[in-house]
This record gives sequence, structure tokens and C-alpha cells, in this order.
Amino acid sequence: MAMHVEVFRHRVDPDFQGEFDDLYARMVTVVRGLKGYISHKVFTAEDGERVLLGYFESFDAIEEWDVHPEHKYAKERGKADVFTEYDVIVAEVVERHSKPSRVAS
Repeated sequence: MAMHVEVFRHRVDPDFQGEFDDLYARMVTVVRGLKGYISHKVFTAEDGERVLLGYFESFDAIEEWDVHPEHKYAKERGKADVFTEYDVIVAEVVERHSKPSRVAS
């Protein structure tokens, strides 16, 4: 199965934290409803930078997310005010190795 990943590195302007929280909550609801979305996780580095890893079944699924009207609005707000800096990378996963977690019985 092909998979694509979106790496979204960002820093939120503290003056816009509330708006970010609202936009993020809404974007989670929107993306979970899109065909081809697999999952995402957010990590925070020691210096405060945040990294969101989003997994999608295909590049088409990422494109659908990219052009979704609510996501487009959130991106515009981020570029204009919410983020002090950001960087987005979209890549095709060419190899993956994993060890599933064990669930205690």
C-alpha cells in the first residue's frame, strides 16, 4: 500500500495561541472526515517548535486536504498571523519498518 506523509513544522505566535487552538480543533475534525486520511500526531521539541506528522493513503488525498476550503482559510490565517514560522514537506513513503506495540492482556 502506498503512503504519503506531510511534515508540518511550526511555531505559534503566543498572541494567537487561542485562535490556533480553535483552528487546530476544527482542522482535526475536517481532516478525519476526508477519504484517504490515515492519521496524524503532533510532537513538541524542547525549544518549543511543533512538528505534525500526517499520514495519507495517496498524494491525491493530500491534495484534497490542501484545497479544502476550511483548510485553505486556516493556512491563510497561519501565514498572516498565527505562525511566527513554518515549513511543510510532503513526501512519498518508499520504505517503512515498524514493530507494533504489545497490548497487555
